[in-house]
Parts: sequence; structure tokens; C-alpha cells
Amino acid sequence: MTDPGTDEERTGGQGSDEERVRTTIEPTLDERFAVPLRGIDVDPEARCAHWHGEVDVVALRFACCETYYPCVRCHEAATDHEPVRWPRDRFGEPAVLCGSCGERMTPIAYFECGNACPGCGTAFNPGCRAHRDRYFEPDGNPDVELDGGPESGDQRRQDARDP
Repeated sequence: MTDPGTDEERTGGQGSDEERVRTTIEPTLDERFAVPLRGIDVDPEARCAHWHGEVDVVALRFACCETYYPCVRCHEAATDHEPVRWPRDRFGEPAVLCGSCGERMTPIAYFECGNACPGCGTAFNPGCRAHRDRYFEPDGNPDVELDGGPESGDQRRQDARDP
């Protein structure tokens, strides 16, 4: 186990920069990303030890620490606090990161994107819809899906290169 605040790097396969994965836990951040991001064995496109398929390129921002993680299990492993889902009253703020291009999206834009990044077209894992209640606060009405909500115009997407 890595000590808190340290990075553990290992290389996979041939050891190229593209294959490098890194574990970052509080208080260290992964400087490869333009947003605060932590996780377990994270690759350059935000895949992690828990979700590492071709389409697992999304990181999600948690309200408790304002930090992006590839999954809730990464948050649990890399922090000393309980995860807090992104609140509905902040659905107009970026909370989803495309690990392929750095595009930041609001939850509404993410829900409406058709499982592909609106910035670069990279496919997202469609199975994530089954557990998005782990990341986003529902509205409390069991008859209402998390998809939807008021349009927020240009605030729906924000490129991570433009902080």
C-alpha cells in the first residue's frame, strides 16, 4: 500500500508514456490532468484499476472535495472521507471529464450526450447509466430520471484547457 500523499508509478507492457498508470491519493493530485484528479492506477485517459475498458474514459467530480475520480471506488481508496454526490442545485457546473480530450461537461450535458464525448466523439461506457446515482444526487422523485433538467446553454460544456 502506498503512503498517503505519495505517488506510485508503474509501467505496463513496454513501459511507454502512453501505458503509464499512476496512483494518487490525498493530498497529491495527478498533474497530467488540467483539473484536480486522483485515483488508483489511472492511465493518461482516466481509466483506473476498477474500470479500464476502452470506453472507461470518464472521471467524475465529487462535491465533498471538488476533485475528479474515475470511479467511486477510487474515491473511497484515495481519500479519508465519505463520497458526496454532485448536488442537483449545481448541475449547471462542470462535473464530468472526458479523459480523452479534457472536455468538461455539466451533468445534464453528460446525461444527454448519447454515450459519446460532445467534444471529441470518444465513446463512453453506456453501462455507467446503471450506477450514476452513486455520483449525482437524484431529485427525490422516483418517477423522474436523472436525465433532463433545465437547459443551461453554454454552461453545459467547458473545455478543461479553458479554466
